[in-house]
Amino acid sequence: MPPKSAKTKDRNKKNGTVDKGNRSLRSPAKDEDDSTTCDAILATRAELGYKEGMKQAAKDALGQALQEELHVEDVRAELFVGNRRGLSLAGLPERVRVLEQEIASQKIEIASQKIKSASLEDRVSDLTSSLEAYKLLRNRFISTFKRDKLASATEADTRFIAAGNTWAHGGDAVVDALLYTGTGGRRDVIAFEKLYGMSPGAVQMIKHKETIDVLNTHAGVIPSNHKTGSDKFYTLFAEFVKLFKESGDSLEEGYLDGYPTDVTRAYWAFLNCIDSDVTRVEVA
Repeated sequence: MPPKSAKTKDRNKKNGTVDKGNRSLRSPAKDEDDSTTCDAILATRAELGYKEGMKQAAKDALGQALQEELHVEDVRAELFVGNRRGLSLAGLPERVRVLEQEIASQKIEIASQKIKSASLEDRVSDLTSSLEAYKLLRNRFISTFKRDKLASATEADTRFIAAGNTWAHGGDAVVDALLYTGTGGRRDVIAFEKLYGMSPGAVQMIKHKETIDVLNTHAGVIPSNHKTGSDKFYTLFAEFVKLFKESGDSLEEGYLDGYPTDVTRAYWAFLNCIDSDVTRVEVA
C-alpha cells in the first residue's frame, strides 16, 4: 500500500487530529471549551508604590492569598474556584455584558419616549387650542340665550357673541359649568340655572351620564329658535330636577338601578314626553 501523502498529513495537522486506530486528539480550541475545566480566580490587594515595588508587593500578597481557604461557587451556571475576594469577581464579564445590553435598551427606550413626549406636547397644544375655541363657542351659547330669551345680555355677552361666527345648537352642562370656575369665570349663574335647572357647582358633582343628558336636552330646547317645548315638557323637567335635588346622598345617581324611586319615575316621564312635546319651528 502506498504511503500517505504529505498533503494529507498537513490537513490532519490543521484539523488538530491524528488518526490512531479509533482514538483522536482534541484541538486546542476544543480544550478551552472543555466542560471538565473551570476558572480559578485568586485576588488580593497590594500596597501602592513604585512600579517594581508594586509588582513585588503583588507577588507577596498573592503568595499569602494562596494560603487562604478556597471556595467553589456556581455563578450563572458556571463553576468558579478561588478565595473570597476572587470569587467576588466571578461572572463579572457576563454581568458587564448584561448591563451594557440593558443600558443600550434603555437608551433606545429613552429616545422613543422623547419622541412620544414631543408628540404628546403637540397634541396637548392642539387640544388646548381646541378647548379654548370650544369654550368661546359655549360662552357664545349662554350669552346668546341671555340676549334672545332673557333680554339680559351685558357688554361682555355682546363681546362673546361678536367674537366668532359659529354657533352651538345644544347644551353641554359639563363644559358650561367649567365656564363659571376661576377668577375670570362667568358670574351669571341665573342664566346657567335657567338652561340646566341647577347651579354650575351642582352640575360639576354629577358623574351620571343619563342625568347630564336630561339637563342637556332641556338646554337644547329652551334657547332654540328652531324648536319649542310644551308646558308639559318644562313642567316634567322641573319636577325631575326638584326630586333629584331632594333625593339627597350627594345628588342621587343610582335611581335607574334597582327598585324604582320617585326620581326614576320623573326621569322616565320627562324622557317619554320629548317626542310629543318638543316640536320643530319653521324659521322664515
